[in-house]
Amino acid sequence: DDMQTLDGLTKFDEQLKAMPELLNNLKGTIDTVNGYMKSANESVEKLDGYLKTASAGLASMETLLNDSKGDMEKIVAKEGHILLESMIPEDGKVRITGSVCVRVLYRTGGDIPRLCQFQSEIPFEDVVNCDGVSSSSQVDCHSQLEDLTVSMINSRKLEVRGLIGTSVNVYEEMCIDAATGIEQGEGVACQYRDVTYSQVVLAKRDVLKVREELEIPQNKPNIQEILWQCVALRNMETKAGDEKLLVRGEIEIFILYKGGEERLPVQSIFSVRSLYREVPCSGAAEGMVLDVDYVLGKGEITIRQDADGEDRVFGCDYNIDMNIKLYEDCSCRMLSDVYSPSAELVPQFEVMDYENLLLRNAAKAKVSARKQIGGDKAKLLQICHVYGDVDIDDVVVGENGAEITGVVKCCVLYIATGDDPMSSVEVEIPFSYTADTVPLAQEDSVRIHPCIDQLTASLLNSEEIEIKAQINLNISVFAKGESQAMTDLQILPIDEAKKAAQPGIVGYVVQKGDSMWSIAKKYYASIDAIKQLNNLESDYVSEGDRLLIVKS
Repeated sequence: DDMQTLDGLTKFDEQLKAMPELLNNLKGTIDTVNGYMKSANESVEKLDGYLKTASAGLASMETLLNDSKGDMEKIVAKEGHILLESMIPEDGKVRITGSVCVRVLYRTGGDIPRLCQFQSEIPFEDVVNCDGVSSSSQVDCHSQLEDLTVSMINSRKLEVRGLIGTSVNVYEEMCIDAATGIEQGEGVACQYRDVTYSQVVLAKRDVLKVREELEIPQNKPNIQEILWQCVALRNMETKAGDEKLLVRGEIEIFILYKGGEERLPVQSIFSVRSLYREVPCSGAAEGMVLDVDYVLGKGEITIRQDADGEDRVFGCDYNIDMNIKLYEDCSCRMLSDVYSPSAELVPQFEVMDYENLLLRNAAKAKVSARKQIGGDKAKLLQICHVYGDVDIDDVVVGENGAEITGVVKCCVLYIATGDDPMSSVEVEIPFSYTADTVPLAQEDSVRIHPCIDQLTASLLNSEEIEIKAQINLNISVFAKGESQAMTDLQILPIDEAKKAAQPGIVGYVVQKGDSMWSIAKKYYASIDAIKQLNNLESDYVSEGDRLLIVKS
């Protein structure tokens, strides 16, 4: 018996001595990310190769007005936004450069007051410390102008100060060589586990160019000077097609301008243009999940001539910056455990972290507010335009979903009676929204790319206005998971004394937590033999079942 056992072990060892070299490799690249975050001066937190951090920076400058403009008497309105230029990962930090684009509408003094526009760009550089980041890391940055203050130093000089909130996502590519099976493994029992996960197929930035022309109506005078403009994206959505992305949405354009005749008041034009573009995208396919963040980039509005050579056309040329992530659901069958009655097999494992996309939802939240403006000395006559943006303050994950709080910040440009016929008022509308999802754990990820789909302001009476907004939250929910991946296998001679100590045949009562696999492995038996001996049709056993087991 000893000689037969030794011969069997020798043959088995010859078959399996090269087993680590015969393991099939599963090379999975998983981009692990975690969560929407927006806060200032938050410490760096490392989660499975993903780093998240935030910082707050200040951009400021003092500037003189153009000599051709009159002396400034009052600031009427202001608007600012951020253009990111570069995001460079370095050892332990990310260096971000960009500029704050500022426009100011002001009224001059003198006997004949008039409206003028000042615009400028304030460059900034921010360094966000991120432990573990290297020059080869992939980074995503989102910067938002959280506060903009414009004040008059004197009639020829302005001070501009902006508070910039920056969040940084750092992605690390993770590769694991994991066993999916054994070749030439006769006599080896294998257990498998199916793992499903969401994988980033494509992550890239692209630019969508928009060129529109607005011809003014016949009843309006020719264009002499552009005084103010607001351009905004609305109702943006994207679908994946075969090797392309289908982009739909709208672009709102508001222009305040001075006509060619001095006696005529300031003129305005408002237009909403539909957008439809097919963007080439290698690797895209119908049914894939898209996560796209749109930001209005560099652009300008210029005066152009119509067919008769008159200045009656506005040209609108803008870039739309797109941050694109394309996901697909993947699955793989991985080797989770092995054993043999003739050899001691010791598998080596590594933890594989992954994420599953649970939900992609363009959740809509409606908000409204009323604002008292007029008084005894000024009566509201007309709403010219309303513009604004949305900020997310906090996301709280719980069993019932995600509680999202934020604020809509908007500015209403209006005309009233009195000494200041054109003025503006800034309004903040806080909101909260509960996104109903499957129950979530604290480590799960809720990512939000909020935008305003609709924003309107209307007169209720001569002293009060009402503002309404519809917010598209663009929610993506990812569940974090992990799995033990077998990466190596050590083959040792079986402990014959331990095996001999086991009885040749045993009656066993199934205990809580037992499985057919664990029982067969414990008693050096095969699952098929146990099933055949006990007339079982499946591998399922429950607590209290009685089994007859014969050692192999």
